[in-house]
Parts: sequence; C-alpha cells; structure tokens
Amino acid sequence: MGELRLYEQVRVVRLLHPPEHYDGWRINQRPPAVGDVGYLIDILQTPGVPDGYVVEASGPDGVDIWLGDFLAEEIEPVDPEAA
Repeated sequence: MGELRLYEQVRVVRLLHPPEHYDGWRINQRPPAVGDVGYLIDILQTPGVPDGYVVEASGPDGVDIWLGDFLAEEIEPVDPEAA
C-alpha cells in the first residue's frame, strides 16, 4: 500500500466493520462497498489511536453517495496512471 495523502483519490479494498459503522455522518445514500472510489478529505489523528481517514464518494451530479471513516487497511491510493 502506498502512503495516503489528503485530497487524493482512494479505493475501498476491504470493510472491517458492519455497514452502519460507515454512516457516522448520517448522510449516506448507501453504505460503501469494496471497489468504490472516493476522495480522502480528512485525516483523523489522535495520540495512541490508529489514524482514521474520512473518505467521500460523490455521484456524477456532485451529491454525496456516502461519507465514512476508514482505517488505513481498508483503503488504498488510486494510481492516476491506471485511471
């Protein structure tokens, strides 16, 4: 896995929690799924706790499909060359 950077495109590679865990913001039209692509919009850092990553996926109309908090093991950067 490459380094995760703010505002880069990322792909969901695994989900370690039940679907309701990923709807903490209470705006999801549907839960995230493996293979979904979104943008890393915030990195949550607390001493003694693994970093969290807030990822947002929007539809073609710009409306959020889902917004969720992930662990590093659940997402990976999307290679811009492969897109």
